[in-house]
Amino acid sequence: MTDELRARGGSEHVVRADLRKALGEADVPDDLCRRVAAEIGAQGGTGTAETALRVVVELLAQRDRDLSWHQSELEQTNAGLLALHAELDRQRQRVSFLDEVSRASATSLDRGHLLDEVAALVRSHGFAETTHVWMATELGFVCTGAPELEPDQCVLSAVRTREPVRDGRRLSVPLAAGPHVLGVFDLGRVAVEFTDDDVVLARGIADRAAVGLRNANEYRREQELAERLQRAMLPTLTPLRELGLVARYRSATSGVHVGGDWYDAVTRPDGTVVLTVGDVTGHGVDAAVVMGKLQNSLRAYALEGHGPAASLRLVHDLLRGLDTPLFATAVVAEVTPSTGVLRWASAGHPPPLLQEAGGDVTFLEAPHAPMLGIHLPPGLAFPEHERELTPGSSVALFTDGLIERRTSDLDAGMARLEEAFSTCEADALDATAEHVLQVMLGATEHDDDVCLLLCHWAG
Repeated sequence: MTDELRARGGSEHVVRADLRKALGEADVPDDLCRRVAAEIGAQGGTGTAETALRVVVELLAQRDRDLSWHQSELEQTNAGLLALHAELDRQRQRVSFLDEVSRASATSLDRGHLLDEVAALVRSHGFAETTHVWMATELGFVCTGAPELEPDQCVLSAVRTREPVRDGRRLSVPLAAGPHVLGVFDLGRVAVEFTDDDVVLARGIADRAAVGLRNANEYRREQELAERLQRAMLPTLTPLRELGLVARYRSATSGVHVGGDWYDAVTRPDGTVVLTVGDVTGHGVDAAVVMGKLQNSLRAYALEGHGPAASLRLVHDLLRGLDTPLFATAVVAEVTPSTGVLRWASAGHPPPLLQEAGGDVTFLEAPHAPMLGIHLPPGLAFPEHERELTPGSSVALFTDGLIERRTSDLDAGMARLEEAFSTCEADALDATAEHVLQVMLGATEHDDDVCLLLCHWAG
């Protein structure tokens, strides 16, 4: 090959042909041909095979160095991508965890249940093995799971500084919302200490739990106010010589504890006794306020001498004029003690129940008006009905919370109420009311208020 290169001048195309021949017709890179030709040219066309081989070896060595550098860069890039992927996955897990905490903090307005749910999430995700929750009360901070414990320096410091306090494998995080510290989450681990990153995550958990706790506290205050307002407006029944009257009110045991249920009894100057039971849609302070307006209005219309149907129509017109989206149902019944005549009218309310002296129980099913407050066609009449009671009869007015359950339909509830009266062996009206409530409500939770008004006419 050397003689040929010398004879042919070492041009690039000659070098390429000779190198391909020497390498078994393999492809020869352009830069290799140029470098061999340049070396031969630099030597005045006197290059040898050793010159070509040296150029090839140098070029291969350079290629090896370049390849090693690229492999190193690729390895570093892959390591960076793996680290980035791991960090993104960790951040996704954190966001998912915090989303779970947010949902747990927003699904209940019961403070104890809310905090128990958040604490259970913290343990299930392995963020802490032990959890204690300290709640702010009028007497100081009390541990919900162990009221006999006293807050130590870590808890008190978290309250005072409004900052997480870390002590190795323990972390106390304040539950702060606005200007108030509502509690402290006390987290503990068995082996691994809390890191700076753990403190940031714990603060995120506490912030979300604090929002839910603040909402639960505000809801509780509103419910206490509404319940006081509602109970203050429920009347104390005046004993009557001609009629026996007994009333019972039970607030809901689950969910929202205050609705718009009411009962009332008023005696006109002519001796007629007017009984009313009603239920405002919705719950809370708004429902209690509307309930008070309707109750007082019905009482006023009854004292003015309006009959059951006319009273309900007037209250309907009143409710339509109020600035409220709430509606109501009600039943109004008049009993004339001297004759035992019963007149009643209903607006979307469950029918009264009549128990004869012999024990027979029937519902006074009859046409009724629509719910109070909805749009009605002009001139629509409210039906009114009349019946003569037999001596020893009792009439029961009640709200739907007594008979409605999510697990059964209204007909089943009415059948149970009919059976409750039929199986009652008590003679006193108070005992009858207690028996009915025990049968209908028992020890189970009910998510609506209950009103029961009993009237007994001896004749």
